[in-house]
Amino acid sequence: MLTERQQFILEEFLQIPDKALSVGDLLPLFDVGRTSLFRDLSAMVEAGLLLPDAPTRARTYRLNPNSTAYLRWDLSRPPQQRPDVRYNPRLLTDYRPNHSFLLTSNQRTRLRQAGNIAGAEQLEPGKNYTRLIATLLIDLAHASSNLENVPISWLDTKTLIEFGERPDGLDETQLRIVLNHKAAINHLTTHAGEMNLCRRDLFDLHALIAEGLIAETTAIGTLRSRVVRFSDSRYLPPDNPHLLKEAFDEFCDKASVITDPYEQAFFTMTFVPYLQPFQDGNKRTSRLGMNIPLLKHHLAPFSFSDLRKRDYMFGLLAFYERGQHTFLAEAFVAAYEKTAPRYAALLDYIQQGGMLGTLT
Repeated sequence: MLTERQQFILEEFLQIPDKALSVGDLLPLFDVGRTSLFRDLSAMVEAGLLLPDAPTRARTYRLNPNSTAYLRWDLSRPPQQRPDVRYNPRLLTDYRPNHSFLLTSNQRTRLRQAGNIAGAEQLEPGKNYTRLIATLLIDLAHASSNLENVPISWLDTKTLIEFGERPDGLDETQLRIVLNHKAAINHLTTHAGEMNLCRRDLFDLHALIAEGLIAETTAIGTLRSRVVRFSDSRYLPPDNPHLLKEAFDEFCDKASVITDPYEQAFFTMTFVPYLQPFQDGNKRTSRLGMNIPLLKHHLAPFSFSDLRKRDYMFGLLAFYERGQHTFLAEAFVAAYEKTAPRYAALLDYIQQGGMLGTLT
């Protein structure tokens, strides 16, 4: 935890993040002596925020490029101000299922506490079960569509999905994105018990999510053959079809044997967008695919409804360009802890004999 003065020092470094500053440079800005400033800077070095250039009292300091403060500054800049970053195969090859983890032990415990819905496996298909699944469908379709810049409200999503009533202000592409979510989530909730994070099931999800949105129909539900580039990131995904196939197969092999469903879900959330296996719709496919292990284990689904778009995009960007998964992990856990209790409360209400109604 930084002191107030150390926070001011950090803000001074962030003014020109690649510039080195000495104690002498900072002295005119604070009403304290050289020794006090030196102690502050030493504490910030110890905290990993700053890097010293020499072991002397005349040393200068720079922001640590691996620190959170520097990363947030660097990745918030226009992408043209950063260098290209190629796909790093070691991020996937070095991952050992059930031995190395993207989520910390504490995060996995918090997720289990939030999402463990007692009695979910005993809930038989019927009117109440259908309403519970419909709630998931609407929440996930709404949140995922919003993440694709589709300006649709939750209520408009509900009326479109349940009654086919087209909301004002959506063009044909935006309408198709929402309706494709409906088809894909219906497939997911119906077949989750038999689905796995494998080539066939991910291809099926992609085919549903991309229907009518990719001009080349041969690119739907299959690995891409074209090079993919981003307008908002300098990350360069795999561009060799043979290497892409090998990487995707390795992803499926590892994802399918992860025993912790939350680690499985987060592994999918990070690596499907990182590989960019499809010509388009990669993030949408990952958002649905990560729910396979959650639904399969009768856990609360992740609807993305409480995940801030900026946190989601920054987390992906940090993984794309720096191989840092911690930002996305923190955003995932915090959002899940907000959304999961809602499904638990609805299920508990059903188990107490309550009926889930609708406005109509």
